[in-house]
Amino acid sequence: MPNYAIIVAAGKGQRFGGTKQFASFRGRPLFLYALDNFELNKNIKSITVVIPKNNIRYTIKTIKEWQFTKVRNIIAGGRRRQDSVLNALNTIKDKSGIVIIHDGVRPVVTDKLINKGIKLCRKYKAVIFGSKISDTVKGAKNNMVLRTISRNNLYLIQTPQFFDINLLKDAYKSVNLSVEYTDDAAILESLKIPVYLYQGDRFNIKITRKSDLKILNKIL
Repeated sequence: MPNYAIIVAAGKGQRFGGTKQFASFRGRPLFLYALDNFELNKNIKSITVVIPKNNIRYTIKTIKEWQFTKVRNIIAGGRRRQDSVLNALNTIKDKSGIVIIHDGVRPVVTDKLINKGIKLCRKYKAVIFGSKISDTVKGAKNNMVLRTISRNNLYLIQTPQFFDINLLKDAYKSVNLSVEYTDDAAILESLKIPVYLYQGDRFNIKITRKSDLKILNKIL
């Protein structure tokens, strides 16, 4: 059963102050670090990279320069994350297999996590990872605390996320895409399709602000 990776790197990076996926880190654009373990993983057949339309030429040049051989498609993203993922899904013509969707600004994804996700997805069809919340969680408005929310069974969700290709494609066809979803699991959840959640890797951080690069440097 083939496994396909989609690297979503089409965001504007407003909190970062620019397109963070192209920020230079240790002499390489940041999004290449997200690509590395999918390129090297023997279970991955091909990779699709989704980026802003204006960066396609630069990305093609960079992929060739750094000799990524599994990147089959470099395509423009859409207005929202779900539009970008749908564009990438449409490039995959196989009727069976697993699609793995990963943020281009999560540079520390391990081989172990990829392989675990693939194995679990073969059994459960839709698998995600997250880290259990350990801090106290409160709801507030206008700086006033409204309530304390039980942290039991609450997780901070990560990528990569793993789906049976047909299941995810059918979900995209069935869901109301006028609604905005922050991840692909939410699309399945809205259709009452079971999604299975497992403990992720606490070092699998998402780069949101420039200060996160200092944390990344320490992790690496």
